Amino acid sequence: MREFTINGVPVTLGADSVFRTELPPKAVPDTVSLVAVDNAGRRTTRVVIVPPAKPVRPDFLTSKSYALVIGIDTYKGKWPPLQNAVRDAKAVAEMLTNKFEFEVIHTLYDQEATRDNVLSMLDRLAEELGPDDNLLIFFSGHGRKEPPLNKGYWVPVDATERSIGRYISNREIQDYLAAMKAKHVLLVADACFAGDIFKGNTLKYPFEDNDNYYRKVAEKKSRDGLTSGGDEPVLDGGANGHSLFAWYFLQSLDGIKKNYFSAEEVYQELKIPVANNSDQTPTFLPIKNTDDAGGQFIFVRR
Repeated sequence: MREFTINGVPVTLGADSVFRTELPPKAVPDTVSLVAVDNAGRRTTRVVIVPPAKPVRPDFLTSKSYALVIGIDTYKGKWPPLQNAVRDAKAVAEMLTNKFEFEVIHTLYDQEATRDNVLSMLDRLAEELGPDDNLLIFFSGHGRKEPPLNKGYWVPVDATERSIGRYISNREIQDYLAAMKAKHVLLVADACFAGDIFKGNTLKYPFEDNDNYYRKVAEKKSRDGLTSGGDEPVLDGGANGHSLFAWYFLQSLDGIKKNYFSAEEVYQELKIPVANNSDQTPTFLPIKNTDDAGGQFIFVRR
């Protein structure tokens, strides 16, 4: 053979016209052009389609992730129905399913999201998830801060009266988070007074955009909360058929163009647009007395 080229670069053929070459991963195009010219000057061209390389997952991101997504619109009795909570929850579940590595996503929508069902699912996850697993909990629905105890609560769908006994208290949620064996638990709550779950001072490692940071927070246990506001009411609507917080949460998950990223990065993306376009201020902190050791939930793209 007189000449053989790959993308116009000459390649030396070995015995029996065997060749070997390497293309750097970042330089691999969608197609590779092979051109052979024999001793008689006859040219043959072949175009080979090269599939995109699958990102290599670092060894510190081998844990399996699970999710529990809860959304309630159809409240009755003393509680007015919401317009966007179920749509928000379904959009989050769809985003996690299609774009991120999650083994199982459990959902409770509207009439499924009773107090008993929510607590039973938390019981199940506390029992089933192991020390190498991760869990994301998303809640969208009514929240309440009720006297005389002056504590924050989730309002399940069957709480038709304003009765503390039918709510799910932040203290109950904290107890479940502390009891879980999972390595990372991220609670994302889009509800009024959701920020009441943060009681007492907590610390976290400052973000650094390098693998040493990701390895550190991946290996340490975490129990973090990302809430739509502090100890205050929040908006149900506000942006493209979603609550303001849910819209920017979804935009942040979709918009961070990295193969993996931390919950801290999601918070940094959404906090300014939510705060600047409402009277609510998102909060992201470790949850006190839940066995948090400074780690973080890491989102891994498919």
